Amino acid sequence: MRLLVFLTTAAIGFSLPAYAKKVSEAQMKESLTKLVPESKVVKKDGDEYEVMTPKNTIVEVEFNRDGSVDEASGDAAAVGDAFVPGNGMISLAEAIESLKKSGKTAAGDWSYKKSFTNGWVYEFEGLENGKDMEYQVSAKDGSLVKDRRDIL
Repeated sequence: MRLLVFLTTAAIGFSLPAYAKKVSEAQMKESLTKLVPESKVVKKDGDEYEVMTPKNTIVEVEFNRDGSVDEASGDAAAVGDAFVPGNGMISLAEAIESLKKSGKTAAGDWSYKKSFTNGWVYEFEGLENGKDMEYQVSAKDGSLVKDRRDIL
């Protein structure tokens, strides 16, 4: 009996991922044109794409198996990167503007990801009084949800 339960569990466990619907590469590329307008794919590695923006910056987008965005990031938040997640979330440009309204400045790297405590957020590197800072802006409403000194 134990052997039967084990074999059934193993068969179900190993077969479920095979039945999960995977979005086609064409569908992911179509999504990329909405997420990073006027971009060109320059590199693909599995479900991760690097796209070049019209200002020649690189934005990286990683997709989940179902075609939804897992995360996105870039190195040029304030000087050329573009990202528009849709689904009622604010764009990268709107997040940067919200940060400016809070008296903060994005400088360098940024990322868009789901935070365990704050939902979808943009994370930014910045400078304040000559010190490296980390900022987190809610992608839902643009509010500043984290403002701390980067000690690394």
